[in-house]
Amino acid sequence: MPPVAGELTSSWSQRLALGYGMPVQDLVRGVITGPEGTRITGTARSGRELYLNGPARAAFARFSGIPADELAARLPGFAFSHERLEEDAVARAAWWAPRKVWVAACPPCSGRSWSPHQPVLVYPEAAGHVCQRHQRWLLANCQQASAIDLRPLPEVLLAHRRHAALVRSHPEARAVMKLAAAAVWSWQVQGWQQKAGWHSPTSLLASLTGCAPSAVAAHTLIAYPDTVTLARLLADQSWQARLRETATASGTPAAMQVLLEEVGRRTRRLWLGDWMAACSRAGSRPGVGAGNVLEQWVARLSGADGAGHRAGDGLWAVPRPARRPVEYGERTSYLIESSSREANEEAGRAFLTGGWEPT
Repeated sequence: MPPVAGELTSSWSQRLALGYGMPVQDLVRGVITGPEGTRITGTARSGRELYLNGPARAAFARFSGIPADELAARLPGFAFSHERLEEDAVARAAWWAPRKVWVAACPPCSGRSWSPHQPVLVYPEAAGHVCQRHQRWLLANCQQASAIDLRPLPEVLLAHRRHAALVRSHPEARAVMKLAAAAVWSWQVQGWQQKAGWHSPTSLLASLTGCAPSAVAAHTLIAYPDTVTLARLLADQSWQARLRETATASGTPAAMQVLLEEVGRRTRRLWLGDWMAACSRAGSRPGVGAGNVLEQWVARLSGADGAGHRAGDGLWAVPRPARRPVEYGERTSYLIESSSREANEEAGRAFLTGGWEPT
């Protein structure tokens, strides 16, 4: 049973164990046990990913009949040993937390690898969190394949196609998305979600998942189209040149105004420039520190930040206080006025609290 590209080593081993009708811990022990002994740390319940040292990887290659380099190409977690695993003659395996976010793969795309009793878990990488063919936003559920039907949300599907194109064309697409996510996050916490036009995707996602709007308000999907729109604009070299020319001729504030007007046009929020100016005068929400993310970016782009940056030299750095929180619960506490505990629990039951993030 070969692994699926990008699959977690734990997912592959559990599918192997299911085929043999045995617990995965017994399978791992049976595969890696050798004359030098074996050692397994933890269980599948204590950690979501399975890490192997060199002798254990060689044992899995022999058992499966698949060369180790081919397994490493398909299994990101198989390609290297964990720093906490000893590299000696003893075959060692450990169940620890994955290094990256993961999702349950789209069942139709997984083909014969998929089983209703054991979904295929994969690392989605930069833009693998959406299945365009079957129009699904993939969720992190290790019990069964779960996804959000995106057919009622064509703007999300369009954003994903543009995101995938950005990944293919821009060498720093991941960093660009991080910066865009931080900027859009700063707008969210300053009250953008209260503006007309923001309620619609929140209400629709709530209806699709069966959750209350407060439970879905922090989900990545809500801000995803705007994040991609902003990322594409920031990565556009012709727009970068225009902003540098404006900053040189009229100063950084003028370039910032030009940028905000274009963002407002592309997001169909023509009030954005005036609204951001008002927020700037009033000051950012305490503890967020992200209100000037784009101002700092424009300053770096034009070399006006006094740090001697050239275009592309640290251009996409996001100040730590401005980063969009990765933890779902932390984002919820910023976005809703009522208690976030109940909202987070409800979101967790719908498997909205894990999976791909633009950070």
